Amino acid sequence: MSDSTNSKDLQLLARQASDSRGRPTVECEARLGSITAVGDVPAGASKGEDEAQTVDVAQAISNIHDVILPLIKKAALDLKEPSSMGKLEEMVIARAGDNFKDLGANATLPVSRALWALAAKLHKESLCAFIRRAEPQLASSDRVNFLMNIFNGGLHALKKKDGEVLGRDRIDIQEIMVVPVSAKTYRDAVVMGERIDAALKEILTKKYGAAAVTRADEAGFSVKGLGDSTEAIAHVSDAITKAGYTPGKDVKLALDVAASSFYDAKANRYQFQGKAITSDEMIDYLVKFADRYKGVVLSIEDGLAENDWAAWKKLSAAMKERGVVTIGDDLFVTQFPRLKKGIAEKSAHAILIKVNQNGTVHGTLQVMKLAKQNHMQCVVSHRSGETLDDSIADLAYATGSMGLKTGDPQPEADFPDRKTWVRRAKYLRMIAIEEGK
Repeated sequence: MSDSTNSKDLQLLARQASDSRGRPTVECEARLGSITAVGDVPAGASKGEDEAQTVDVAQAISNIHDVILPLIKKAALDLKEPSSMGKLEEMVIARAGDNFKDLGANATLPVSRALWALAAKLHKESLCAFIRRAEPQLASSDRVNFLMNIFNGGLHALKKKDGEVLGRDRIDIQEIMVVPVSAKTYRDAVVMGERIDAALKEILTKKYGAAAVTRADEAGFSVKGLGDSTEAIAHVSDAITKAGYTPGKDVKLALDVAASSFYDAKANRYQFQGKAITSDEMIDYLVKFADRYKGVVLSIEDGLAENDWAAWKKLSAAMKERGVVTIGDDLFVTQFPRLKKGIAEKSAHAILIKVNQNGTVHGTLQVMKLAKQNHMQCVVSHRSGETLDDSIADLAYATGSMGLKTGDPQPEADFPDRKTWVRRAKYLRMIAIEEGK
């Protein structure tokens, strides 16, 4: 007798787990007959004010068992039918309250990820293939760029408890990324990232000493005492060359400025590189950066604060002239209302996609469709507090997104323990999909 595929027979087991920073998070196992799948939820260090709300971990676990599971069982939908995913998740979203405040996105997302993985297994296919089946409007075989966070700053590196200050002890810019654009395969892209990582390590160690050079939240390098973002960018550019590649031709640069993290809303100023500067001065810095590295810069994410709407339009217009893509993360937080406003105001050229900001996989896909319908690109992203869940790679691959942003390549020589591969796991999943493994 074949296993049931009806949601009335579903079992969910939620439990506490830990993310890459050692902080508690929620993991959920979904079981239907002999088929099981697991989903969990990451967390970010810098968060947009409008991203999906969370609740206490114990409460999230209780909400999964006492609220979400009974709701799914009562629906009695066929989980093998792709349309059931949307129907179930819309029911959960409605029950979760305004922006998930009642149930918490850390309850809904682990269930959502587990259900999508389970449905793919019911079809005996990859999650990537199932996403394409469920959302044909998003299906694409376009090449996905790897945005590898090789130098960490901002809240990903700052040690506040030690009295550190941005712009002095650590760089203000949160991420300096390398993008291997000449790689013919995803395996080649990882190799290129590893070589640049090794070259940067040598440059930084030689100049600042091994004791000052560490790995930050997303496994990229950080240097205690280096607060000049411009200098850090130059080191990354030099590492590209030192690794044997040509900046702009083989490897592009990308920034996540995370400007909201150093914006003073009361003063309407950015506390950047030791100075209080205006929105126009922040734009001027980024324009000069793009001009200095002409033809080398792929994208700039969150170059301005999340509610600096008028300035965002100016920045995007200036970057469009230079062939640089502006990406909104805190600006949009993978939410329909903010994306709609951004589209109307022509605020950015692309949106960063984070499933935990939205709260469900289905909801995330709807946001991606809105972006695509309005000729905006998508970059699928991890969080700084990550897990080994690699499903965002399937999401990026299935939709042919502009990029997959998932941290440093974590070379095996420096990261021998596979349990730490919360960044590398996503790149390896892309390789596995491409190679049909």
